[in-house]
Amino acid sequence: MKKIVKYILLMALTSVSAYSCNSKNSLHIAKDLPYTEMNEQRASHTATILPNGKVLITGGFKKASDGHNQIYFSSSEIYDPEKKSFSKIDNMNSERCGHTATLLTNSKVLILGGWNSSGRLASAELYDIASGKFIPVGNMNFQRASFTATLLQTGKVLITGGDKNKNDCIENTELYDPETNSFSLSGSMKEPRSIHTATLLNDGRVLITGGISSSGSVLSSSEIYDPVSGNFSFSGNLNIVRYKHSAVQLTDGNVLILAGSNKNDWTGKYKSAEIYDTKTSTFESVSDLEGERFKLIDALALLGNGLILVGGGNKKLEIYDPASKSFSTYGELDDSYFYSTATLLNNGSVLISGGYNTKIKATNKAWQINFKNN
Repeated sequence: MKKIVKYILLMALTSVSAYSCNSKNSLHIAKDLPYTEMNEQRASHTATILPNGKVLITGGFKKASDGHNQIYFSSSEIYDPEKKSFSKIDNMNSERCGHTATLLTNSKVLILGGWNSSGRLASAELYDIASGKFIPVGNMNFQRASFTATLLQTGKVLITGGDKNKNDCIENTELYDPETNSFSLSGSMKEPRSIHTATLLNDGRVLITGGISSSGSVLSSSEIYDPVSGNFSFSGNLNIVRYKHSAVQLTDGNVLILAGSNKNDWTGKYKSAEIYDTKTSTFESVSDLEGERFKLIDALALLGNGLILVGGGNKKLEIYDPASKSFSTYGELDDSYFYSTATLLNNGSVLISGGYNTKIKATNKAWQINFKNN
């Protein structure tokens, strides 16, 4: 869960040239940004802001030294924004990547699914902040990877789609109830899908967009989950098919959906973006990003002044301005990182961590991008 901080104006840590965006916020294109290092090189991990302001990093993978096999992690660590450092904590009960981590209303973190060398996982565990321990809490009804987990206004967690085996996407969804530590089946989506997005709306419903089907077709369809009925209904189509994309709710309640790819994957990456209007249930195209990007599902951060920091799938850091419906380059990392994370911290800065480059080499680098009045 990403917390929204109330007041932020933008300026990077290190600036080399100036750039002005349409919203009259003066931005500085920053290169060679200072970074710190995690204890592991990891990609396809999770990063969860905790009530104490620290960040829980769990799991992920890196390529083995033979260049072919993968090493999956059960290891976890905590990032302290004040000290700008990572410290190891107890391991999860299972090695996992491509999993989810959701901060619950009881301040525990629910870790679900993913995969490791044994295949897709159904297992679940809770990180207890008080004890610093990971506690097994049974299994989901299905093995899942590349799925979504969304904290509902009821405090339950909606789990949608994913794949239970390679090229075997599922339409089934389920709910996790933190009061009973149990999973129950909910309504089925209209289409089986994985590597899609799920965004909680202000009225408590959930918007599902895009993804890929078992046949390998990339989807343009969207659906709405109604927590009252437990059912899904179609809600129009994106302007183009998308998967490995990202989505975030804007301060006006609408949803920004951006980047991703078509069936050509690495050679089909997008620069395009669109807005889902919750009043009309329609999708409107907006200006393109500065650079093509995909594999960035957890790499957006909603800043306190309503701007969006885009931090994954390309070495460029970009800012989306809802007022002008346009993107501008904000800074650059040393490489493009895929399946990295961007986490808004309590002090208004954003932690970008991990990911892998075009050679599928994971990094242990993490950047705390600070913002202050210009």
